[in-house]
Amino acid sequence: MPDELTTGPSRRGMLGLSAATVLAPSLSEASGRSAVRADLQPYASLLKTWCDGLLGRQVAGLVGQGANGGFLCPGCGMIHGRSADAVYPLLRMARSSGDARYVQAAKAVQDWSERNVSRADGGWVNDVFLNDWKGTTVFRATALAEALIHHGDLLDARTRQAWRARLAAAYDFLVGYMTMDTGNINYPVSSAYAFLLGAEVFERPDYETRAREFAHACLDYFTPNGLVFGEGHPQRGRTPKGRSPVDLGYNVEESLPALAMYALRTGDKAVLDQTLVALRAHMEFMLPDGGWDNSWGTRNFKWTWWGSRTSDGCHPAYRLLAEHDPRFAEVSTRNLAQMAACTHDGLLHGGPHYREQGYRPCIHHTFAHAKALAAVIDLAKSAPVARETLPRDTPYGLKPFPEIGTHLASVGPWRATFTDYDFDYMAPAGGGHASGGALSLLYHQTLGPVLAASMTRYKAVEITNQQAPIDATHQPLTPRIELVQGKDVFTSLADLAADMTVEGDAQRVRVIARGRLLTPEGRGPDTAVTYTLGYELTPSGLVLTATVLGLGPGQVARLIAPIIARRNEATAQPDARSFLVSRAAGRIVVRSAEHDFEPLVVPRIFNLVPGFQAAPLTIALTGGHAARLEVSAQT
Repeated sequence: MPDELTTGPSRRGMLGLSAATVLAPSLSEASGRSAVRADLQPYASLLKTWCDGLLGRQVAGLVGQGANGGFLCPGCGMIHGRSADAVYPLLRMARSSGDARYVQAAKAVQDWSERNVSRADGGWVNDVFLNDWKGTTVFRATALAEALIHHGDLLDARTRQAWRARLAAAYDFLVGYMTMDTGNINYPVSSAYAFLLGAEVFERPDYETRAREFAHACLDYFTPNGLVFGEGHPQRGRTPKGRSPVDLGYNVEESLPALAMYALRTGDKAVLDQTLVALRAHMEFMLPDGGWDNSWGTRNFKWTWWGSRTSDGCHPAYRLLAEHDPRFAEVSTRNLAQMAACTHDGLLHGGPHYREQGYRPCIHHTFAHAKALAAVIDLAKSAPVARETLPRDTPYGLKPFPEIGTHLASVGPWRATFTDYDFDYMAPAGGGHASGGALSLLYHQTLGPVLAASMTRYKAVEITNQQAPIDATHQPLTPRIELVQGKDVFTSLADLAADMTVEGDAQRVRVIARGRLLTPEGRGPDTAVTYTLGYELTPSGLVLTATVLGLGPGQVARLIAPIIARRNEATAQPDARSFLVSRAAGRIVVRSAEHDFEPLVVPRIFNLVPGFQAAPLTIALTGGHAARLEVSAQT
């Protein structure tokens, strides 16, 4: 895949890294370079990579003013409306480097924002076209306030005053717009921190009062296990199984960082204590490689292995509160490494296998998550001492989270997630996160991810915030039973009423799921077809059994198990019932006990959520005959 920075003279003439800007002058001594502490160098290094990637895609030199200053997205072919969130990380980079190019870039993108997405009422719309949602004004205001508070002295007086005036208009808008019922819970939670920053910039005690009101109202949005709920409509809604709307990605990358930074600035003990409880609860879902297990979340249509697409990142919460629990710094360190591994050509890609699959990155990931790194560099105090053990590093058996119908299993070297979570963010159309008693994740301590859920049916729920599939290999990744009748696909992932029983200990976990094959909309075939899925997890591996009942004459269902495998990872089929995936540290071994695998139509499929390539192993199922699949590892 070609590097967008080296695609010819016409491209270079349009974008920001022209020869004229490479040798831009340094900042004056009065507001010049400040050294970054040694323990924060990994954050600073990745921030520089990302900021340089933004500069390389910044539009300049076009006739007319419309597009100049915006960041042209390689993945979406547009300029995202929230591009000016980058003013904060760009000024942080200017502070670290003493290079005025970053100040110039920040001024240019702020000017682009005012020309294109600013509105007379003080709000900013989410995008130039297609999305006129103004709720994201709270994030733009936060970024602009942080830029002025931490690095406003890097701006000339005229620019600084213009930014302050624009920020004042944004707060005037937010005062009348933002309530506890505005959007999902991440909006009012983020408003607590935003209004606190506004109080500091403008010396407005009424903003500080508003901030406290939001922060304390949000304390009612935690489950007994410490998970933030409210990522769905209605925020306080409950499903027929009594579950709340929870999304891990938005919680760890937006809501909890906002509460953490609010608590740090105010010393509010009630908010701090609840935030610490919540950070420990959400930490249970971090995988050993620094990925986040949001295989079950209400908004997992924006799930990436490292987090969520348009939120900011977990680092301001976990790294800044590490003095309260040293494991928090470990969470941040591992996630930072995972983000770095998914960064190519200066931009953060939407998953581990995007580049191999030929997908260009959405630039939104980079400018959003750069804010989190800037916050850590500006605010982190204590340095981590040593590597810490995280919950999923240890084999503990089962951890249930009944409020999301999800169980975490940790047995020997294996980590698994099972879910029948029935809060469907996409209802009535359906097709969001997997349900029905699905195995939504299987991970090996040495070999990494083996199975992972995608959306049941991919859909751009937020049209300017998700990428579009580019070929027919884009298919679901979740292990499932499937029946195809004409244009209808009936799947075990869609039965929100399915029954799942779970039992086990540190040596063995057993799960039985029973339900009906349905379309994502909840329709069944003419004659009801039921399924039973059984899972047994031991230190030796996973045994999956699948049975269907009610198939008509000649009907064949299929057990589909897409085994994660990069295109460059060697695979082999020693016989019709064995499949091997070779990785650097060993092999994944998959065996079918009684049925041959069907021939692979394509060697790899791919899904944008969470960004993996996989080999789609398939076994034909006829009525009443169980299929048995065994997954093990050779290391």
